Amino acid sequence: MQSYWRRFRKNKFFLLTYFFLSLCAFITIDYLLLLRIEGSLTDFLMGPFSFNGLYLLPLGLIIGVQIPALMHNCVHGNLKPRWMNILAGELAGVYILLGMAAFEINHRMHHVYADTDLDPHNPEGKKFFKFFFANNFGGTEPVLRKHLEFHGDTKANRLIFKGIVLFHFLNVPARIFLWVMLLGPDLFLTFFVPSYLFHMFVFAHINYYTHKSLPDGTNEVYNMNSNLYYKFVNYFGSGVYYHKNHHKNPNIYNPMLGPSNSSFIK
Repeated sequence: MQSYWRRFRKNKFFLLTYFFLSLCAFITIDYLLLLRIEGSLTDFLMGPFSFNGLYLLPLGLIIGVQIPALMHNCVHGNLKPRWMNILAGELAGVYILLGMAAFEINHRMHHVYADTDLDPHNPEGKKFFKFFFANNFGGTEPVLRKHLEFHGDTKANRLIFKGIVLFHFLNVPARIFLWVMLLGPDLFLTFFVPSYLFHMFVFAHINYYTHKSLPDGTNEVYNMNSNLYYKFVNYFGSGVYYHKNHHKNPNIYNPMLGPSNSSFIK
């Protein structure tokens, strides 16, 4: 099976079709879940609220690290047999609220064009708070440039990409609604939301603090494991803060267990 990147490169309609079909699938699932509730949707959403989900917060933090780490390894094809990468990656994407194709394309560009204008996660010149939002909600401009490079800079291809972005972002509320229906409003707000916010923070923090511009104009990537936060995330997230090791060999499932590297930042 071709990677999502190859299909994106060869077929200008691939992402448009991918996000449209994904949206249709999640709307269908949402509708079927909606049919299962008793009473009205308003009653379901506005019923008695419980904060008991806060007891599950430690589990939520672990999930907020483990599932994105699984998706990360899937886009590198690190699961065996190979077909498991698509299956596990798309299932992980239900939690991440992001289709695997989008993650793979953004992440491949991050590796190939690290710390340049074509890196969707380039932290250069940004404060962390601004980068947090750009990292989690942006990244379309570099992908647009590759889309036009592969398929031609025409009005039609720019219009296709606008459709890609539209269907991509419409997928997010459809996936969120799925979790509301599965968990109920109380567990969604007290369990899923904190878990997801922690995922967003870790994702942005890794891409911001493991990349550093040096005085000579070059950039360095670092491994980080110097405090309890890093140790927690590395333990449950398959060594995701061993970012330098990962860039050197992305096909090691847990770069913390790979060849050691001396470039650590405290």
